[in-house]
Amino acid sequence: MFKLPENKKVRLHLLMRPIVSSFILILLFLNDCSKVENPDKKIPDFLLKFPVNSFAYPVGEKEFVTEKNDWWDNWYNAQDFGENRHLGEDWNKKTGGNSDCGEPVFAAADGKIVFAENAGEGWGNVIIIEHAAEDGTKVQSLYGHLETISKTSGDVKRREQIGTIGGADGRYPCHLHFEIRWSECPMWNKTGGGYSGEKRGWIDPSEFIELQRKSSIIVR
Repeated sequence: MFKLPENKKVRLHLLMRPIVSSFILILLFLNDCSKVENPDKKIPDFLLKFPVNSFAYPVGEKEFVTEKNDWWDNWYNAQDFGENRHLGEDWNKKTGGNSDCGEPVFAAADGKIVFAENAGEGWGNVIIIEHAAEDGTKVQSLYGHLETISKTSGDVKRREQIGTIGGADGRYPCHLHFEIRWSECPMWNKTGGGYSGEKRGWIDPSEFIELQRKSSIIVR
């Protein structure tokens, strides 16, 4: 077996030290960057008053899907909360195009319908559901661009079908525009514009749902 002379070993070791050090610094830098919080993803603690797993996703056969276009389910988040000033998430079937037209839309959690009608150009059919925790904390979920509305009033249960996916009367390719708001939302009980640079009153839907899943405390 070939062996390096001792002097060459020392020289090689000295040459490698700055390379290894630089590599470690890069890893530390990337790790620190990954810890930087995205303000759009921050959920106020006072909103986390709902029981664990009380919220689920409004699309798909499974109660929980991933935002990525991956192998695990047939759905993905095509436009995230905060992207392009977006106040919600746009959910599409991974098969693309209008392949999700007519697919069922489910209530994200137990609640009461407070709005269910055609909201006009740019929105099409919209449903808004109000959800209340035991201490009175409230959030609303909005389901936009629906092809049909299955229920227009009254109480709904988590994952109860409330409508089907559409494209705002043909204005867009079919998808579900999904929002979650809290009581300081200026568009409480209303549709709003769907986009704004001011996000106070709106929260990231998937982040909220995932926090409810991961929480080990039933009521905070």
